[in-house]
Amino acid sequence: MTSRLTDADPLSDADIDALSREIAITRAESKGRARQIFDMLSERPWARVGRFAAYNCQVTSLRLQPFELAPLNIRDIEAALQAPDDARRTRDAARLLQRMLALGLSRYEPTPLEAIAGAFQRSSR
Repeated sequence: MTSRLTDADPLSDADIDALSREIAITRAESKGRARQIFDMLSERPWARVGRFAAYNCQVTSLRLQPFELAPLNIRDIEAALQAPDDARRTRDAARLLQRMLALGLSRYEPTPLEAIAGAFQRSSR
């Protein structure tokens, strides 16, 4: 249902674009964040730093509480959708990820709801 993404997980062009944007967004948050990203990039693989930034952006844009999942944390959508009733937040994240992927968006979109709205606008033209 949920598990950590690894450095071995393949990234699509859309994923790389989203992660690049998120690194830039996270760097722009503050001098402290900029330094944190700089330090992380000197010690860790770029994709891992991008995933850190993606999580940061999704938590912020979706206003997630510590006990809620970001869409990027869902690995198996079908299993997450079958989660027990007390795991409603897991199902919510899975449904959001399902919508994102169906629209050809990256699981790493920094602002998932805005990305979905933008994809709908582009498709209705």
